[in-house]
Amino acid sequence: MNSIEPSWSERELPAFFKQWRTDWKNEDLGPDNYLDFEGGLRFVLAAAWMFCPETVEYRGCVFLKDRFFQDTVDDWFAKLGDDGARIERVVNGVRLWDTFNNTPLTDEDQLGEELPQLAQALGECWQGVLAMRYPDRGITVEVSDEEDGAYGPTVTFWTTPE
Repeated sequence: MNSIEPSWSERELPAFFKQWRTDWKNEDLGPDNYLDFEGGLRFVLAAAWMFCPETVEYRGCVFLKDRFFQDTVDDWFAKLGDDGARIERVVNGVRLWDTFNNTPLTDEDQLGEELPQLAQALGECWQGVLAMRYPDRGITVEVSDEEDGAYGPTVTFWTTPE
């Protein structure tokens, strides 16, 4: 897997946003203006769970709450033994192509091209959130993108006791 670089602060604004700003003939408009004009509060509130996800602890591991199913995790423990970090990595994997499977990602709107930047932003947020929640653990967040692969931009994490 390839890590996505550079950091979030070094990337450009999405193409659709730049076009929206051009259409309004106001290059001073920021992302907060877009969200206000386009009624984005509902989407931002929902996205908060993606950027600051709920987690659960189970069998010495940390899992994303919405991806945690005890029976499935127990099956992974049966297959992989006590390799908690490996199990976390698998269970916590979020594939953005799967997350947005109801959104057409056409070349025309360039949204598919923006997903690696979203993955990087998620990874940076998860790193900070998880490090603050679990100061007694080492947190590894992996952001990858297989442009020609089956998974596309993916974010996952695992922990290690410190």
